[in-house]
Amino acid sequence: MLIETSKDLLYVVLTFAVLWFVIFFSWILFYVIMICRQAHKMVSVFRGKVEQVSQAAEKIKLKFENSSAYLGLIAQAVEKIVDFFLEKKSKRGKK
Repeated sequence: MLIETSKDLLYVVLTFAVLWFVIFFSWILFYVIMICRQAHKMVSVFRGKVEQVSQAAEKIKLKFENSSAYLGLIAQAVEKIVDFFLEKKSKRGKK
């Protein structure tokens, strides 16, 4: 017979308890791994979006830097035009 003493019954019960514990632990481990996988995917997507924003900000910064080089020239040109018109106006006033 399979179960002859109470010790044999204890071993059978412990075997089933360990089996259920392993099944439960495997199930929990599976869900933890799936949660970690989804978190990894979300972090990857977030990093991609942050990289896109960073690249866009860098492009905007470069455009401002390039346009600021021309602003000095434009300011000088406007200053000369204003001086020209002021001189022309002052010459008309003297006549």
